[in-house]
Amino acid sequence: MHLKSLKANNFRNLEKISVEFSADLNIIYGDNAAGKSSFLEAITYLISARSFRSSKQSTFSNYAASSFDIFGEFSDSSRLGVMYTNKEKTKLVKLNGELVKSLVEVVNIYPVQSLSPESYHLVDSGPNERRKFLDWILFHVEHRYQKVWSDYNRMLKQRNALLRHKSAFDLQVFKTWNKQFIESAELLNSYRVKIAVELCEALALVLRELGVSFAEEIKLSYYAGYTGELADKLASSLERDRLNGTTQYGPHKADLKISVNGLFAKDVLSRGQKKVLINCLFLAQTRLLKSKTNKDSLFVIDDFSSELDEYNQMSLVKALCAQKNVQIIMSCLQPDMIKQLIKEYNSVKMFHVEHGVVKPQNVHIEN
Repeated sequence: MHLKSLKANNFRNLEKISVEFSADLNIIYGDNAAGKSSFLEAITYLISARSFRSSKQSTFSNYAASSFDIFGEFSDSSRLGVMYTNKEKTKLVKLNGELVKSLVEVVNIYPVQSLSPESYHLVDSGPNERRKFLDWILFHVEHRYQKVWSDYNRMLKQRNALLRHKSAFDLQVFKTWNKQFIESAELLNSYRVKIAVELCEALALVLRELGVSFAEEIKLSYYAGYTGELADKLASSLERDRLNGTTQYGPHKADLKISVNGLFAKDVLSRGQKKVLINCLFLAQTRLLKSKTNKDSLFVIDDFSSELDEYNQMSLVKALCAQKNVQIIMSCLQPDMIKQLIKEYNSVKMFHVEHGVVKPQNVHIEN
């Protein structure tokens, strides 16, 4: 399974593009601000239904256009298209010519991992990014998880709505919903606890294989959003929850804590080390996906060499080559920077981006 081709009109500074990809390695190069990141963003937006750069869809259109559209075709003959209109703020998504009712249909077509400068949020930002990281793998490996996740968020919304009924608070009605909320929360957490353990094991293997110097010092630990029994926590915090109109404890507060020798990774690792760790986390996730589902996946890497010294670049190259189930689409300033990576693949396609224009280039591999 791989992305065969992509067409896009008026996305960011890309006026019109039409390209065909290699199933293995694809390299997009060009100067800064030429449109490389926009090209990669179009790919991830189409396949994963979200951008790795922004959530404001109205800003995705070329400044001179009122809408944009992206169309992709996959090796299994699936066809996926998305069109967004700024004035109406409407997004239409079609899969094989039929309107998509749920974006879950889109996300399940072809798992995509996005590595970009924004990926630092996985280490540096709050728990939300790390919850998304855990949920990504669960959505792909546990077909029941989507419903479990949706049910929990519905219960959370209902509990918060009841908490805000200050003058008309019905304790008996609240107890009924609260019981269902607890059951839903515990089920959701049971999935996350299991996958966190498996992810930790997969990460340890990747770190050792890549010879990461601080491999033995890294630890992942899952925090459920509470300690002890959830029912007891919710009972003790009820008055505060009513005062704030929101639920203080539960899986919506969960975190995958990343530490180095007992200290938060964000506080002790350099930017280069953080990028190495983030790369390893995504590689571990992809490996876990393959082992549990045999699914192929797409790696989109924006600015491959940024923040990595030559040794760690080569380590990542070797790890990517070992991931036989991965299609890679990456950007860099000049292809000379990744000559060694090019040598490792039989099928390589290269594209030059300049002023929003994407042109295929011949691939020259020197011995």
